[in-house]
Amino acid sequence: MARAVLILALLFAALFVLRALKISFSLWLRNGRPKPPAPREGDMARDPVCGAWFDRRLAVTGRRDGEPVEVCSEGCRRRLEAS
Repeated sequence: MARAVLILALLFAALFVLRALKISFSLWLRNGRPKPPAPREGDMARDPVCGAWFDRRLAVTGRRDGEPVEVCSEGCRRRLEAS
């Protein structure tokens, strides 16, 4: 009986330590990565399909009446080309 209690206590302690390491590691990764540069004024565009603002550097190009149109995502490109 004492062995079972000791094993459960050690297992609980090991799980506690592993959880603490996981949290510490995820915080380290999040804070260690460089943040992407903030878009400059004028680099933003409004999606004509859904109305969302998006960074022009990440634009997806679709076609409407043969003319290229920048949209925010593949889903909006499909909706643009379907209409």
